[in-house]
Amino acid sequence: MASKARRELLLTIDETSDEPRYRQVYAQICEAILQGRLNAGDKLPSIRKLSQTLQVSHTTIEQAYLQLSVEGYVRNVPRSGYVVETLDTAFLRIPAPDNEPGVRRAEADRSRNAFYAENAAGGQARFDFSYANLQPDSFPLKTWRTLTNDVLFANTAPDLARYSYTHEPNSLRRALARHLNQTRGVNCLPEQVVVQAGTDGAIATILQLLDREKHVVGLEEPGYATVREVAQRMGFKLVPIPSDQGLDAFLEALYRYNPKVVFTTPSHQFPTGNILPLEGRTELLKWAKKTNGIIIEDDSCNEYRYSTSPIPSLQSLDSSNRVIYLCNVSKVLSPALRIAYMVLPPKFLGRYLRVFNFAHPAVSWLDQEVLARFIAEGHWDAHVRKMAKGNHRRHDLLLQGLTEAFGDLVSISGADAGMHLYVGVKNGMTQRELVHSAYEQGANVYSTARFWFSKPADQDKLMLGFSAIADADIIPGVEALRRAWL
Repeated sequence: MASKARRELLLTIDETSDEPRYRQVYAQICEAILQGRLNAGDKLPSIRKLSQTLQVSHTTIEQAYLQLSVEGYVRNVPRSGYVVETLDTAFLRIPAPDNEPGVRRAEADRSRNAFYAENAAGGQARFDFSYANLQPDSFPLKTWRTLTNDVLFANTAPDLARYSYTHEPNSLRRALARHLNQTRGVNCLPEQVVVQAGTDGAIATILQLLDREKHVVGLEEPGYATVREVAQRMGFKLVPIPSDQGLDAFLEALYRYNPKVVFTTPSHQFPTGNILPLEGRTELLKWAKKTNGIIIEDDSCNEYRYSTSPIPSLQSLDSSNRVIYLCNVSKVLSPALRIAYMVLPPKFLGRYLRVFNFAHPAVSWLDQEVLARFIAEGHWDAHVRKMAKGNHRRHDLLLQGLTEAFGDLVSISGADAGMHLYVGVKNGMTQRELVHSAYEQGANVYSTARFWFSKPADQDKLMLGFSAIADADIIPGVEALRRAWL
């Protein structure tokens, strides 16, 4: 080889290797450069000479040299050939870090988090009283597969080859607008419906329309922890609005703190299950109009009422466009799909279109099209009826089982709706002890510590869900709790 140092470059081709020949040549030259056998300014053999030496095609050597050049190991000098670049080979020889110890520590730290630990344990416990997951066989797989195939084989399939921007609302936004108007009394046009990747994604989007330096956020306490966590990550100041002390305490805190934004779950308060009465809804809307305030209404779980018809949405009573309506498909269809949607009043829709003018759709075109058909063809309504019937049955089993096993030792709120019961256990144990002792008996229950932020949680309060546990496991699960707590 002709070079400044006139060093021989010995390369070989392994005919038995699955690696392409050009990659073999590339790798050996890379190694020679990094190990210092080739120095800056050294010339590589000509393509013709090396192809003859290795008995491979010119194309093979050209590909290897081109890859070396693209990555910056060599450069092609006109009328001279390929020359080794000046590189800090000592730096390039530093081995990659061993990430495993740090990764394992991070995982261990997360595993000690109570919320994560409880949910992870739920999948291992025989009796999992989860308040968020659904029945393992509840997803309408056959229908969803059929609709997916229909969408993919329709003339709209080319939409998969481009970003899904349209001048008109897509089929899902139109279907949701009709559905919300018919079932929740929501006053909106399809243009006001914005599809988001989960409730946390929707909350983050809404908060980006506000000013964290000016807009104090009032959160129900106890309340939905995800909203608090998103708001805190984004730097918003939070104030507590008590959700477990009656309407007077709720309104007193509202006027005392006078936040700019209030997040509320009026139709089925999370986690207590309380309903904000009509008087409270009216006062909240009056407050928003008087103070130019903003209300974020989370209507999740509205489909599940077991003794009465669903409560009309707060947005349906709003005459001054102060309510941002929020809901999702996680509690009925699938939490794994991560599909939520919000209805923005015109003022906020304009702000959203300005701030997110260049943002790509948060949910894939295919998922949106399939869900639109699922709703438009009546499958959603049928699925809601099926899910509500099953949850009603399990709700009654759990309520009866707890009452018979514990009597006055437990207090229960949130009955007749939702996917869980908010249970107080009066046996002197802390939440930690209640959760741990239940798990030792094969039952997983969930603490409420995460739902408080201005003061410690009530130590006797737990979440007992009935949406994921099998019917046949509810009474044996309650018996396991009786053994743990009595």
